[in-house]
Amino acid sequence: MSNSMFRREFAISGAGIVSASVAGCSSFGGPNISEEEYPTGTSQDGITDPATIVDSTRTALANNGYNVKLEHDGTTLRFHSGLKDKRHYRKVGDSDFANEVYFDGETLYIKYETHSGYEYYTGKTERSFSDFHASNSYYREDLPGDEEILWANIIKHIRGYHLRNILEISEFTPVRTTDRSGRPVVEFKIESVSQSAFDDTVADSTGSLLVDPESIARSVDIKVKTSSSGETSMAENRSYQIQELGSTAVSQPSWVEEEF
Repeated sequence: MSNSMFRREFAISGAGIVSASVAGCSSFGGPNISEEEYPTGTSQDGITDPATIVDSTRTALANNGYNVKLEHDGTTLRFHSGLKDKRHYRKVGDSDFANEVYFDGETLYIKYETHSGYEYYTGKTERSFSDFHASNSYYREDLPGDEEILWANIIKHIRGYHLRNILEISEFTPVRTTDRSGRPVVEFKIESVSQSAFDDTVADSTGSLLVDPESIARSVDIKVKTSSSGETSMAENRSYQIQELGSTAVSQPSWVEEEF
């Protein structure tokens, strides 16, 4: 893809992000760019090839350090991974609890919730750093007693409901060029979702998608309300956001030093 869009629309001396975003909107409400300047897998008609967006995002995460945040119906998942120091940290929870995993070299540290409060575990693991960093699988670790940790790795989420599923069930329209964490992106909004993806009648759907020049999905979110027998409820509420991509430093959690 050509980068002329980004040279033209973001080279505004002293204008900042707000002015750049305004410059990226045409009088018709869409990006003021040519068809050739859209990221591969997208066009002025929306998302033309979801697989391209998913694969580009998956490859970028596998080949770089990253800090990613996922949310699903009140549960937040954080994945922070550094290629240089081969450290990996993940956290999942809501306002009431949060389980955490920290991997450093061959040593694994886990903070997990039990009926009596938090417990802590450490041990050597035969898993490689790449298993934690970019595996398309589930992570399972047996803990003392009957406890275990079971989480999907980041690539599993991206190839599933947090990106691929959203792209496949949604119709998108490009609305503007803007900036996300210092990167130029094309912003798309959800116009509608497929009724066949839901058991009840779709009453309302909203969301957005940010795609950068390399066809990497920098963020996506979706909210879908459905109605049944006169009652409206939230049927889908998910989001995904790359907060850092490239060189990232993963710090040791304070509880590791305190407990071990």
